[in-house]
Amino acid sequence: MSNMPQHPPFSDDPGRSASGHRIAYLEDDPMQGEAVKSWLEQAGYVVDWFESGRACALALERGSYDLVLLDWMVQDLLGSQVLQRARERLRERCPPIIVLSGRDSEDDVVEMLQAGSDDYIVKPPARAVLLARIATCLRRGHRDDAAPPLLHGRLRVEFAQRRILLDGRTADLSARETDLALHLFNHPGRLLTRTHLANAVWGLPPDADTRTIDVHISNLRRKLELNPSSGWRLVSIYRQGYRLERLAASAPPT
Repeated sequence: MSNMPQHPPFSDDPGRSASGHRIAYLEDDPMQGEAVKSWLEQAGYVVDWFESGRACALALERGSYDLVLLDWMVQDLLGSQVLQRARERLRERCPPIIVLSGRDSEDDVVEMLQAGSDDYIVKPPARAVLLARIATCLRRGHRDDAAPPLLHGRLRVEFAQRRILLDGRTADLSARETDLALHLFNHPGRLLTRTHLANAVWGLPPDADTRTIDVHISNLRRKLELNPSSGWRLVSIYRQGYRLERLAASAPPT
């Protein structure tokens, strides 16, 4: 069993590294947990491993993490419940969340993404794939921090703050949804292929499965109301990709 204490660490924990990103890891299988924790630490990450969903949830609320790895199925508090609780209570402070699951059907993948995860990895994870996905989730190089806020219609896009407001209220987006939205708003009117988005936002190879992109696009349409009433329209281009269009006529902010 893990020798990791089940008490949640606080944000001023002296064990926090100044250089390594800090990861909260939920996994109740001792062998899997030991292996993944070892991989992450060898890669330079600081890892808090939890075998209890409740302990992990409390740690996220009281601590300060750069990324979360969640086993979808644990006994006391499901990974889905930990994810929901983190999104509701941390809101803008919620770090990127990657789900680890043995379920890999299309319906399962859609469920995990719609629940608010930024990415998913089928268990058991391959070391190279896991580290690549984590590095991509932590990378924030696809936006121009110097760009001024973009205000049009009912939306205000604040690139430097990584924030999008709809009718003056911050939209409840996951970290990955935010990455995708900012990339789209940085390229209005341009056709962005699925291959381009997979590489630019997810860091995936050209032959990667793009179901993840389609689900995130659907979430953005709903959460940002990307229809004529907002002054923006997100168009699907058959067999190619997506284009975010800025409409000339838009409703004023309410």
